[in-house]
Amino acid sequence: MDEKQFAVVVDKLDKMLKLLASENVKGLPKEQDKIEALDRLDFKPSEIAKMLNKSPENVSVVLGIIRKKKAPPAAKTVDQPETTASTQEVST
Repeated sequence: MDEKQFAVVVDKLDKMLKLLASENVKGLPKEQDKIEALDRLDFKPSEIAKMLNKSPENVSVVLGIIRKKKAPPAAKTVDQPETTASTQEVST
């Protein structure tokens, strides 16, 4: 197989992958849900962007937002000051 034939095969495989992925996320209402589903299937942000006709930067930002929402809140340590005022501080 020469280089030109290989490029044709890769192009066709890319198109098939895009069709399969779009069918897989077709019923999802939001772009964020589609990006999250494709991420769970281990696609890279650049691949997801290609499939959804988005920029890789857009996909990376959305994935960052998704991961931030899922991250557990940081545990409070003893050294951290209180963030809420006590009732005595409020009344003075």
